[in-house]
Amino acid sequence: MSADADIWRPPAATVPVRATGRGAAARISSAPEGRGESGYADRPAQYRRARNGLAMHTDPQLGWWRRRVLRNPYLWLTLVLTIGYAVLLFAVYRTIGNGLIEEVAAVTEEAYGRPTTLTWSQLNEAYWLVTRMAAATLGVYLVILVFIDRLRPTTWTMKWLALGWGAAVAVFISLHINSWAGDLMRAEGPVDPAQGARAAIFSAPFVEEAAKATVLFGLAILMRRRIVGVHQMLTLSSLSALGFAFTENIVYYLRIYMYSVTIYQTDAEAELSGLVFMRGVATSFGHPLFTGLTALGLIVALANRSKLVRVLAPVTGYLAAAFGHMLFNGIASISDNSMILIIGGWLAVLALVIYTIFRYVHQSRNIRARLGEYVQLGWLSESDPNEFSRIFGRWRMALSALLRGPRVFRATLRLQRSLTELAYVRDAELRGTVDAMAIERERELILAAGESRIWAIDHTAGVPVIPPEWGEWRRAFWQRRRDAFAERRARRQSVPKWAPPSGVPVGTGAGSWPPPAR
Repeated sequence: MSADADIWRPPAATVPVRATGRGAAARISSAPEGRGESGYADRPAQYRRARNGLAMHTDPQLGWWRRRVLRNPYLWLTLVLTIGYAVLLFAVYRTIGNGLIEEVAAVTEEAYGRPTTLTWSQLNEAYWLVTRMAAATLGVYLVILVFIDRLRPTTWTMKWLALGWGAAVAVFISLHINSWAGDLMRAEGPVDPAQGARAAIFSAPFVEEAAKATVLFGLAILMRRRIVGVHQMLTLSSLSALGFAFTENIVYYLRIYMYSVTIYQTDAEAELSGLVFMRGVATSFGHPLFTGLTALGLIVALANRSKLVRVLAPVTGYLAAAFGHMLFNGIASISDNSMILIIGGWLAVLALVIYTIFRYVHQSRNIRARLGEYVQLGWLSESDPNEFSRIFGRWRMALSALLRGPRVFRATLRLQRSLTELAYVRDAELRGTVDAMAIERERELILAAGESRIWAIDHTAGVPVIPPEWGEWRRAFWQRRRDAFAERRARRQSVPKWAPPSGVPVGTGAGSWPPPAR
């Protein structure tokens, strides 16, 4: 810290500074040291923070339980939505099961003259079998997405809301609307009208993409400050799409398995394995790729101050996703050659991955440039821009901190989050998407970073990943083992040999006790 910090952060005072109205930037820049310059009870300032998408003030006198649990609206929203997800999933489970029972009974009666009535115990057994197969695809993609979302990661709550929305709400909406639209189109196919080709081509793409993307708009409104990069929005959109694909795969797997057992009288395991390979591996890119197009349009809108762009960009992304989905369903319904879909789809995924890599590089450079401005003002260390803009350097700092205990690990993560958010707040300030309230948030983040440095690891040069104490403990452990072994060996060697009792005759050639004959 240089002398500029003393000008920017004068001695503490108890008078709160309002951050609204004319001259707000000047008042905040000269505000006294401490938390809550505008006051956590200052409703105009809190409202202005919310409109800018900045973090809200919290009363520092409140305990952890009241501040993080009782007064956390996001926690209660998550609990309510989780209960809603469970209810909707159960409704989908019952709807699909009842529909399948009716379909099998109707088809078998028409084909064989007597209906085959499935029981719920049979359906539950099949549900369990196909759910495990669908979960394998979901698990692989989850690991990949968590690895991608590392530069400024979204919270686990946001990830869960996106995943659950796609798996429950989007499926519930699409199931009923597609059935209704397919019935209106008089789609030819199975008993369920949603499975017809017309509904799959003309109705399903628009309904499903809208249902999956709704959660993205909700998260962008509630947690706008956390969504600042392409990789974040792609992660959330892919999670919503994967949740939808997970439930949809269960439906398709269940249908082909029960049809093979009860109607077609074919090898159910072979039929199921072929469908799992096609939907769970070869064309598993479908839903994440299409919903990612909507995410790209939405992130363009969030990073732009033009109202026209903020409206047109998400609409363009949604239409691109819907038409891409329509093309995919059309080729799958009309053509028997699936290689066109597989090759074309994975090439599109490769292009999206390359674009994401370039955006990673651009965001790393942006963080370095924005933090460099605070170095020039004397509020950050000279090494901070380079240290906290390198993704692998951040991972090494986090790993080194993890091996040094929970206190160091928590402080290191807080430091990384504070400086990363500081860079993005400054970037939003330069873009003009936030007003003078950003200055107060910058002040809070720099103060929080200063507090975290007490225990955090803030550089990689000269800091070994494995603590040196571990080497001392290892050497001390092996030294204790060697000393104990040497002590046992010396104790065995110091035991005297047995001598023959006095007065007992000793045989010829016997030099010790007992005699060799014994």
